[in-house]
Amino acid sequence: MKGRKAAVTATTGALKKVPPAPKDLSPLAQKVWRAELSALVRAEKIAAHELPLFKSYCSATARIDEAQAEIVKHGLLIVGASGELKRNPATTIQKEAIALQARLATEFGISPASRNKVSGFTSDEDDAPPGVDI
Repeated sequence: MKGRKAAVTATTGALKKVPPAPKDLSPLAQKVWRAELSALVRAEKIAAHELPLFKSYCSATARIDEAQAEIVKHGLLIVGASGELKRNPATTIQKEAIALQARLATEFGISPASRNKVSGFTSDEDDAPPGVDI
């Protein structure tokens, strides 16, 4: 779907406090949960029924770093079963996680472009998500 995206406004039934991170999230995903969700709650931009989707955003963000660690450890190319070089499967995992994270960041007004449409949104952290050093 192309065209102008709707401006994000205060959400009906917005959360008033940050709920604890789900226990089944990785430590990095829990860090993303706390850092990013606090800004959304403060700006009244997220409701309880949106938390499962936000959990997916946190998991995707963590998966990017997990895949990068595998790429650093094993390289972009790995030796296949028959001895040929092939693309490290972690590159595909990372690519898919980046696409999901970007899409969900836009949904929540977390990306730089979508953040411009969200009045009252300020993050406690730098622009980079937890785990990303710039």
